[in-house]
Amino acid sequence: MADVQKKLIVVLGATGNQGGAVARRFLQDPQYAVRGLTRNISSPAAQALTELGAEMVAAELDDVESLKKAFKGANLIFSVTQYWEPFFRPDCRARAEELGINCRKYAYDVEVQQGKNITDAAATVVDTLVDNGFLVSTLSNARKCSNGKFQDLYHFDSKADVFPDYVVPNYPELAAKMSCIHTGFFTTSHNILPDSYFAKQSDGSFQMRFPCNPDKLVPQLDVNRDTGNFVYAVSQMPPGKAYMAGQYLSFKDWAAAWGRVTGATITYKQVTMDEMVAETPDKACGLEVALMYAYSSDPGYDGGMELLTAEDIQKAGIECPITKVEESLAKQDFSKYLNK
Repeated sequence: MADVQKKLIVVLGATGNQGGAVARRFLQDPQYAVRGLTRNISSPAAQALTELGAEMVAAELDDVESLKKAFKGANLIFSVTQYWEPFFRPDCRARAEELGINCRKYAYDVEVQQGKNITDAAATVVDTLVDNGFLVSTLSNARKCSNGKFQDLYHFDSKADVFPDYVVPNYPELAAKMSCIHTGFFTTSHNILPDSYFAKQSDGSFQMRFPCNPDKLVPQLDVNRDTGNFVYAVSQMPPGKAYMAGQYLSFKDWAAAWGRVTGATITYKQVTMDEMVAETPDKACGLEVALMYAYSSDPGYDGGMELLTAEDIQKAGIECPITKVEESLAKQDFSKYLNK
């Protein structure tokens, strides 16, 4: 059981990228007890967190009652929901087909319900949460921020339609204790989009190909290294604010950094959405991400919102280290692309 002398943070998705980073960071602070939520507490990732001192509890995002039980006694909650898992799962795609909707919309519906379940469960423990005790991972609302231009950037709106748009009108007391944490492009996203990040050219060079303005500054995040530090820093800020985690860097400069790290020659080319879809093996994935890159050009990945950054947190006197993109790339192995 959690030590009653410590503040208890409940971390959703504790064996995933964001949740795992948050759990590990709070475990470094003896003022906190960490309760990690996951489907399978026997998995190697869950066992590793147990060995570090976390209390691992089985819970399902689709089961609000399991969440209510897992949230008992929480002083802080870190929330993260999942779009891409139901998006790619074969059984979910089959279910979407049965319902007569595309897999992109199906994953939106799943993630929205997950977010509502988390919110409904968190509201039952709002009295035990500290003033800034509801820390939620989210993204900008593409539909609203683009004035209706982007109607179906589903993996953005599936987060924003709940955090904050469901929380605020339905649970004002919980909203008063909420901080919205937007996460930038992961610096490891090349693993799922290798043909767009590193298209091999006939002369042996590489070309990065996205439907995004080459000079547009977009946030880039080392999710495993920095999410924990960022959320830990946000927890020390006043509630009710919105943040962006990551270093703002254009994709043209991202490509240049990769070239310096690997010694390879790479250029950036802005392509059309149709070209990106055609070059992505999974066409539904190609469309979803092509919309994201186009949105990142205008109004911007952050939707043009005024979001606080690591620099703003540091100005408040709170340590908030952020890994530079080039440093993040230097720690990765790119041999599978270079030796192609």
